[in-house]
Amino acid sequence: METACQKCKRRNPIGYTVEPEDAWKMVVLNRWRVLCPSCFDAEAEKAGVRYRFANLAGESWSDRPPPRNPYKRRR
Repeated sequence: METACQKCKRRNPIGYTVEPEDAWKMVVLNRWRVLCPSCFDAEAEKAGVRYRFANLAGESWSDRPPPRNPYKRRR
C-alpha cells in the first residue's frame, strides 16, 4: 500500500477513496495517479470541490513485515 505522492513526492502510508467518485476526477484531471490526502485536500479546495474521505487505511513503518534476510547486504 505504501507509495509516494506524485505531487509532493512524500511517502504516503495512507490509502483512501473519495466520495462522490466524480470529485476525484474533477480534482485530479488525469494529472496524478497517487495523491496524499493533504495534496488532494489542497487541490479540492482550489477547485471548490466538496468531497468526503472514505475507506481510510493506514500502515506505520513498524507494522511492515521484517526483511527476509536482515544480514544480507545490498550493493
